[in-house]
Amino acid sequence: MAFTFQALNEDNTINNAEISLTLTPTTPLFTESNWVGGSTSSQVINVENDNTDVPINYFVSVDWYTAAGDSIQNARLLAEKLEVTVTADPTGTADELFSGKLADLVQQPPAGRSLAAGANEDVEIEITLSSADATDLIQGVGIEFDLVFIAVSS
Repeated sequence: MAFTFQALNEDNTINNAEISLTLTPTTPLFTESNWVGGSTSSQVINVENDNTDVPINYFVSVDWYTAAGDSIQNARLLAEKLEVTVTADPTGTADELFSGKLADLVQQPPAGRSLAAGANEDVEIEITLSSADATDLIQGVGIEFDLVFIAVSS
């Protein structure tokens, strides 16, 4: 039998990063009532990359659902009428991440918005009901929604 020898390179390790976002404020941005054609509301939320070593890309979505006492069909009608614009860094170098119907706000912008390790930025959300979309079809209709921010390591 031939001689053999084994050498070891021991104790190698890999630790995965953990990414997370903090949103401020955590309370609802929008608690609107009695909207008519031309109504609009604009609110700002701060998005912070909690990891100080790993840059991320984040995406914005909305998860809408039926308001208490209403139907899913009515909520869908209103989601297709409400206009929403999402703008990152609104008071600096403003970057529009999305502009369109509330119902279409899903994982925007398509490539994500880059946020450096440990950085934060304001994101402005503006919602409008145009006069042309304020028809009898949506009179008295309500909708509830969550703003969803998704982080992916870049």
